[in-house]
Amino acid sequence: MWDNAVLLGKLTRLALWATLALLVWASLVWLSRLPMFDLREVKVTGTRHVTEQQVQLVVQQRLHGNFFSTDLDAASNAFTKLPWVRTATVRRVWPNALVVDVVEHEAVARWNDDALVNRYGEVYRAASDATLPNLRGPDGSTLEVLQAKLQFALILQPLKLTPVQVVLNDRRSWSLVLSNGMQLALGREQTAQRLARWVAVYPETMAKLTAPVASIDLRYPKGFAVHLLANEKKTPVVQAQRKSA
Repeated sequence: MWDNAVLLGKLTRLALWATLALLVWASLVWLSRLPMFDLREVKVTGTRHVTEQQVQLVVQQRLHGNFFSTDLDAASNAFTKLPWVRTATVRRVWPNALVVDVVEHEAVARWNDDALVNRYGEVYRAASDATLPNLRGPDGSTLEVLQAKLQFALILQPLKLTPVQVVLNDRRSWSLVLSNGMQLALGREQTAQRLARWVAVYPETMAKLTAPVASIDLRYPKGFAVHLLANEKKTPVVQAQRKSA
């Protein structure tokens, strides 16, 4: 082998390239550890509810390394765990900064009294003093209840009323509380049709009442019954037959 000039030349070139690669790698490692690449700034965009104290806590406890060695996926996950954060994308800004682009949840309702729900039907927990409608339902029904609330709100628009509470119980029976305090029992079937039928006769039926309405039972095939605040009995406003589901 030692008298093979061609082979020796190849081995020499290979050794030189390996040495050069090792030197380059060592130089890059040395450069990456220079103090100038220590993280000096973490800028967070897109926040309204996330506080500076929450950001500082994540930076101090969850961000490790410098400009080159910080795990961006781990950093994104850390910010996503903050109460109002829906998504967080972390990117590097030369030579010693990170930018965190946050998309926050937008609360459209409360869910089961202990959480909030956004317009995608995603449930999250965060503190809020906003006036929001209440949605209630079994686990896994959030999007269904939210979509029903939107449908009911459209039907109620001619009356300038809105549902402030929408409930789907374990028996899959629907009920509403309206912005004027009135309670509606819709049942399990044809809920939109029942509500629309009631809206159509609302002005005429309300004109006949002599006391404020507490609740209305719409679970009748051809009518509904009204419970007045002034007494405890239900007064049929439209000819009502036996209740359906």
